[in-house]
Amino acid sequence: MTPQITIVLIIFLLFIALILSGKVKIHVAAMMIPIALEITGVLDFKAAWGGMLNSSIVMMAAMFVVGAAVGKTSIVSRLSKTLIRGESSDFKIMLGISVPIILLSCVVNATAIMTIMIPMIVGICAEQKRPLSKFVFASACLAQLWAGFIPIGGNAGGYLAQNTIVENLGGTGTFTYFTNMVVKAPAIIFLTPVIIWLTVKMAPDLGNVPTAAEANASTPGAGKNRGGGMTPGQEKLTAVIFGATILGIMTCAILKINTWYPACVGAMVLVLSGVINDREAIKAMSNPVIFITIGTMPLSTALKTTGADVLLADTFNKLTGNMSPFMTMVSMYIVCFVLTQFVTNSAVNNAFKTLAALICVQNGFDARALMLSCQEGSSNCYLTPMAAPAMTMAYEAGGYKMKDYLKMGFVLCIIRFILFVVYVPFVFPLQ
Repeated sequence: MTPQITIVLIIFLLFIALILSGKVKIHVAAMMIPIALEITGVLDFKAAWGGMLNSSIVMMAAMFVVGAAVGKTSIVSRLSKTLIRGESSDFKIMLGISVPIILLSCVVNATAIMTIMIPMIVGICAEQKRPLSKFVFASACLAQLWAGFIPIGGNAGGYLAQNTIVENLGGTGTFTYFTNMVVKAPAIIFLTPVIIWLTVKMAPDLGNVPTAAEANASTPGAGKNRGGGMTPGQEKLTAVIFGATILGIMTCAILKINTWYPACVGAMVLVLSGVINDREAIKAMSNPVIFITIGTMPLSTALKTTGADVLLADTFNKLTGNMSPFMTMVSMYIVCFVLTQFVTNSAVNNAFKTLAALICVQNGFDARALMLSCQEGSSNCYLTPMAAPAMTMAYEAGGYKMKDYLKMGFVLCIIRFILFVVYVPFVFPLQ
């Protein structure tokens, strides 16, 4: 083992240890990677910080700006009021709540969705005189499930980042714009009705019915313009630009043209038109997802250039040598699934996806197989409030106990695991 391989492996293990410990934010830990790789001389400046010029970063940053503009509109709040009227059953209330959650999932992550939705749910529960505990957990599960399914928000360039990791390791990137939709489709189809009906039915009635005063206190700008100061004309313009941006991205993806073009144009028009100012745009582009991507990209480059990828792949092959490709995928899924119940899901996914990619490259496998095992395993995050920030927010807002999470989340976890075992290995086989 060469000194450079030792350094890379130490950096890799420290990264995993830091994010699994929970004492350091994942984006902070990720940004330590290029710094350490450059200081130690493993990579030069260009290789260590090349992620900043990656097209996926440009795409993500632009779409976070577009998403921030959509979040300023009053479209979501008006929609929820239109869908839920008068005295409704729990099923109808949850059905109404699910529509804005699904729409928001197109542009923001689950944490942002719950940030927007919790005040709305409080208001709905106050009006319907129903306890928060009946709907908050189900809302968080729905947000986690749908976030990233339709690749038109900040996650639209995610497939480019996945391919970059594989290509930096010497493999061929096979992720496409629609890969994530394909892998998540069964979970969306089967789990969505389960969450809306069964999970709400299983949810405990803790008697935490909010008052009208509590609803107003939890709603930012209550009694004021909910569109963040937008005029009706600006709201219409935002909707038009958002629609045109999405159409442009999908068209470019189909025609195999750089998808960051329409994203950048859409973000630029929104800023120049005054819909979103420069400070808001910069804040939107400061999303931790971007820094995580920038930080972890050079790790794959370092693993490849030093030969550490071969060493790790050989070690994994020795440990799983007697396993079939199918069991290798399932094992990776289970490891990520178990870890994500105690550590935030994004941390687990980012810790293991590079390792999964290099194992596949070294063995000549399709890298989608193990990388998707990491993604799907870490996305199965319904058992504990520590599994994802959105689940933590729901735990606090709904007033739940750990046993409530275990009871409600168990069914969802089992269903999602079975769907993976039955579907994903055949659509994206390891060999």
